[in-house]
Amino acid sequence: MYLSDQLEIWNLTPNSPAWGHAQTLFNVAGRLKSPDTVENLLYSLNDYPEKPVYFNRRTERNGRLHHHGDFNIDTILTQELTRHNRLKLRVLDRNSGWSEHEIAFHLLHGSLTEPNFKLDLDGITHPQQVGQIVDGKWRVSRDEADIPCLEIKAEDAGLDRIILFGQHTWGSSYEITARLSVTTWTGIPHNIGLVFKWNPHRRGDGASLPTEWSTGLGYYYSQCPGLRIRFGVNVCRDASGNKIGDYILKEAPLSFWRSYTSRIINRFLPLKNPLSQISPGAFYRFRMRVDPAEYALTVWVDGQPEPAPQLSVPNPVERLPQGSVGIIAHRCGVRIYEYKVSPL
Repeated sequence: MYLSDQLEIWNLTPNSPAWGHAQTLFNVAGRLKSPDTVENLLYSLNDYPEKPVYFNRRTERNGRLHHHGDFNIDTILTQELTRHNRLKLRVLDRNSGWSEHEIAFHLLHGSLTEPNFKLDLDGITHPQQVGQIVDGKWRVSRDEADIPCLEIKAEDAGLDRIILFGQHTWGSSYEITARLSVTTWTGIPHNIGLVFKWNPHRRGDGASLPTEWSTGLGYYYSQCPGLRIRFGVNVCRDASGNKIGDYILKEAPLSFWRSYTSRIINRFLPLKNPLSQISPGAFYRFRMRVDPAEYALTVWVDGQPEPAPQLSVPNPVERLPQGSVGIIAHRCGVRIYEYKVSPL
């Protein structure tokens, strides 16, 4: 992480490596600390011409940017990066004029040509050393028992905090397993779970931050019966406000009892931390099979016997040929302890 009096960058650390092969875009996410006085924000990569950076000038959420001052550079293609890179940010503040921030980093190279990955945080100090951050202030943390994890803290929760693993060329015939714990839910709707065949959001131009997305999802979502397997292909809304490109393959409750009580309580007795079928503080395991013969999702409390998959979709239509895998966390604090991809 890069920290200064003027801004912070969440997924780059000076003179440290960064993974950049999980998608064809290389996002740079962060926040301006005093956005009200910033007239302009520009970046240049490896001394190429400057480009504008779009940031949230509002006090409320603005698209993918949750907090006032949040920004996300989405105009860098991974192919534009070299082994060693230098990113410069220039800020025009109406009170202090121009200032410059420079970060040198190098791109990690791997040979993960086949779906095969295991999260290992031993000796890791920054999340971009093991995954590629699309959105959110991910950290390498330790919990109360001093166990290492990737974490989104409650104060950093927001829209679709996403970290990716592996490579964007991965196809099918693999299984994802993860162990995680939601520390708190911060609003409704909320979700937590796995992404597969992730493809980047539509590339922006520095004047806006597009929201169109394409990925597979095996996750818990508060605004459906509970668990859901889903595909999105260039998801957006048409001129009439209808969502297009969204394909829901199957849904089912994780807990019938908590599904019923959470709907009643959250509707008639709004809580600061809403009730959910996923209990904060508990440890859960997610297993997602991605195979042309079957998509299957299983979610259970860690330490209990693994049940049969709650969702099974035989011979699914595979709407995306390839993409990376990862975690999606919406409106929650979360800790990721294990993440493994195994070929079938």
